[in-house]
Amino acid sequence: MRTKTIMFVAPVMVFVLMSDLVQRTLLPIVLKCFPRKKEEILAVWVRWLAAVPIHLARVTGVGDFDARPAIPPESGVLILMNHQSILDIPMAILSIQRGYPIIVTREGYAKGIPLISGIVRMLEFPTVKPRDGSKTDFKKLYRAAKTTKPLVIYPEGARSRDGELLPFQDGALNVFLKSRKWKVYLLVVDGIWPCGTFYHITSLQEKLDCKKKVLGPFDSPDNPEDFSGWLEEMEGRMTEGLASLREQDDSKTEESLTLFDGVA
Repeated sequence: MRTKTIMFVAPVMVFVLMSDLVQRTLLPIVLKCFPRKKEEILAVWVRWLAAVPIHLARVTGVGDFDARPAIPPESGVLILMNHQSILDIPMAILSIQRGYPIIVTREGYAKGIPLISGIVRMLEFPTVKPRDGSKTDFKKLYRAAKTTKPLVIYPEGARSRDGELLPFQDGALNVFLKSRKWKVYLLVVDGIWPCGTFYHITSLQEKLDCKKKVLGPFDSPDNPEDFSGWLEEMEGRMTEGLASLREQDDSKTEESLTLFDGVA
């Protein structure tokens, strides 16, 4: 498995550095030459960046990923996704039927990270400080809420270290809920929490099996007094969705053991 992970991480790192160079130099020229095609060009670029790591993971045998598009790319779509790994963002992008979403990201991702920081700035992703809401730029969140693209937020506010769902942080979510009505989808993924960072990926002991489930849409509440109860309901539904994905794994394991016993 060690060889497979190295065969995955090394090409991905090269891909990130080369793509960062292209994004800094050639992409701005292309966008300037074809201003009317800006959205189409950005969509192709972002989806390409998301697809390559997922494809490399499959080719190298590091993992299988359910990246089938399932969520409509409509205005007024809010996607709540649980946070397990660095591959969550590619999964979120590829789960949308076309185009790309606006993703709420941690402030630290906006500076100093090859390729990622450039995307955050170029696509004007709103940034937050989950552990320090007082320093969050809520004006950026209100502007982001007006987007005509799907909006993705990780309501846990931090990556789960063991794959279990963390309690929802309602700061940024309340801003979005107050801003407009939403069609809310719950994008639940499981199986990739062992690869929280590239270092973790190189330490994998077994093949990843990333599964996902899309729940919804659910209408966001009209009355601010209902926000808290509604978010608890969404958190409960996401917890149930995560449990059901794991039950599927248990059923497959039991079925495999039964077949093995039969052959033995």
